[in-house]
Amino acid sequence: MSPAPARHQRASLILAPRGLPGYVLDGVAYGLARSADVRALAARHAGGLGFLEWHDGADLADRAAQEIRAERAVHLARALLDLAAERLPDADGQAALRADLPGAAGVVRVRTDGSADKADGQLSLGHLLGDRRYALNLPGAAGHEGLAEREAIRVALTHARALGFTHFEVQSDHKFHMRRYDEDLIHRGRRKSASLERLDALVDELGDAVTFEYVGTLDTDAPHRMALHARALSRLDLNVPLSRAQRHPLRRVHFALKAGGSVLY
Repeated sequence: MSPAPARHQRASLILAPRGLPGYVLDGVAYGLARSADVRALAARHAGGLGFLEWHDGADLADRAAQEIRAERAVHLARALLDLAAERLPDADGQAALRADLPGAAGVVRVRTDGSADKADGQLSLGHLLGDRRYALNLPGAAGHEGLAEREAIRVALTHARALGFTHFEVQSDHKFHMRRYDEDLIHRGRRKSASLERLDALVDELGDAVTFEYVGTLDTDAPHRMALHARALSRLDLNVPLSRAQRHPLRRVHFALKAGGSVLY
């Protein structure tokens, strides 16, 4: 008879109700806009974190509370995807956005990073509004690192504006975009890509309300890992093996979120 797994190898797992693609694993809520099989995804996620056993050991009241957290995580993921696609989130999505960062007003520091998967070019984005962390994978989108970086800036600014912030201090380690806006290097008559023109239009619309600052890579570790984490969850959902670069943030992000607080990782 095999011995029972040690405590650190066991985790609680509660799925969102009505088959929604969300769950609370080891006390951390996760949500996707869509999932091929959320139960299988959650099991692979637990295994990827090193858990050998997972269970629903909550009483009815706690289970209901955790199901609400999982459901909100799903609505938040869908709302971010809507913002990325320039769609207005539905009522549930707007409520999830506001509940995740209540009282948004005034100035916000925005840190961004984007990643293009080296295997297939799929894009994933990460950003911080203050110390609050967000990420999404862009289904069906493929491209290069520069495209991922500008999409991360655009989505982060769109998100912050939707919450009610009025001034935006953008920080990124991507020199092209930071110099382009900080030093006003935009050539209006030169033909550009659609994605760059879309970001230019947003920056023009915000005007003096947005500033840009180049920061070193160490200052964008958190959004970078969030972007890789989003891609890792997407690959787990497809039952595709993770690269080393994706396995590392899968664990690091989870335990940072579990610890809570404003610690950047």
